[in-house]
Amino acid sequence: MIEVRTCARLHLGLLDNNGEQGRLYGSIGLAVNHPHLVLTAEPANGLHIEGLEAERITTYAQGFMDVYGQPKGAKLHLVTCIPAHVGLGSGTQLGLAVGMAMARLAGLPVGVPEIARAVGRGVHSGIGIATFQHGGFVLDGGHRLLLTSSVGDKQSRQIEKGSVPPLLFRHPMPKNWFFVMIIPETGPGFSGAKEQSAFLQLPIAPSSVVEKISWVLLMKMLPALVEEDIANFGQALTSIQNMVGDCFASVQGGRFATPVLEKLVGFLLEKGALGAGQSSWGPTVYGLVDGESRARKLAGEVRDYLVGFGGGSIFCVQAQNRGAQVRTI
Repeated sequence: MIEVRTCARLHLGLLDNNGEQGRLYGSIGLAVNHPHLVLTAEPANGLHIEGLEAERITTYAQGFMDVYGQPKGAKLHLVTCIPAHVGLGSGTQLGLAVGMAMARLAGLPVGVPEIARAVGRGVHSGIGIATFQHGGFVLDGGHRLLLTSSVGDKQSRQIEKGSVPPLLFRHPMPKNWFFVMIIPETGPGFSGAKEQSAFLQLPIAPSSVVEKISWVLLMKMLPALVEEDIANFGQALTSIQNMVGDCFASVQGGRFATPVLEKLVGFLLEKGALGAGQSSWGPTVYGLVDGESRARKLAGEVRDYLVGFGGGSIFCVQAQNRGAQVRTI
């Protein structure tokens, strides 16, 4: 039996929805140690799916088999899962876990980027692929832009089909940096066709904003991470989140996906979080703090505050500084 264990990720923002430099998107994020996913696979006659997320697993397994065939049958069982459509990257982790398990079971020497292409992940962001491979803090370089044409004030942009964004930077996160992660009961974030439609409607970001995001990333966030300067890292994180949120405001309804998320991010900062933001399309939001005791205290304060908005789930998490674990049991 093959077992794959992998973790959720926080998506800290896309860098470039402008494309003037010949690439689109680019993104930053990090793996977190909770919640996590455990998938098992064992030989079988044909394809058999058990446990959680059967429909999504079937889709990913079929995508893998369409590319690589089915040298051996497989029984796939999802034991634990990452909550779906809340901004934690469950689809990419599940798709890669399914593909990796089937490849290992069949003895196929297939790498993570090839699996990602087979199961259709990494269409916009490469963060989930990079965290599956390496863990830690990651930065990807987006997709190569093949075609740019203008019609009035609209711009049609085509990226290389099946491309996986290149990993530009990876660094372990300090162990004493904690995130208070909140999933309020406000409904799911964008996914699937709704997410694709949102990207198609997304206005082109002003080059000045893209330049500022890249400047803050390169000259504040990355040096602060390497030097373990949590205060400057947090300031850069909040600044980038605000700028990215403004770029997405027309399709998600504001700087954050809902007014509740905006209030939660404000509350986290008011109560001492050194940086805060929304992961992907939400509704997950997070606040960065120094040390577990501070994280537990902030989580308690958020729990009381969250009651007024219908409740939700709260986690104190650290970065996961290693990639997915694949083993034979």
